[in-house]
Amino acid sequence: MNILKQNTITAGIVLGLGVEIVTALLLWVVLLILGMPAEEHIRWFGVAFIPLVLLLRYMIKKTDRMLVSKTLMGVLFFSFVAFMFIIL
Repeated sequence: MNILKQNTITAGIVLGLGVEIVTALLLWVVLLILGMPAEEHIRWFGVAFIPLVLLLRYMIKKTDRMLVSKTLMGVLFFSFVAFMFIIL
């Protein structure tokens, strides 16, 4: 089954966290390749929220899966609050 075609809370959580984790891992690998310590550039991991916002926009504008959209909003909110807690 294609996870983008489901309208469940689980699909929203998997999509939201999956997009954030993949983006953060990609940034971490780039920092490792460049030889820069990730601990000194923790603010850069805020980039991981951009694909989630773009996915949320796509889900709201192009599909009628409101349950997934609401779940993505919740994932974005709670992960952003956690990120701000780590930053501060």
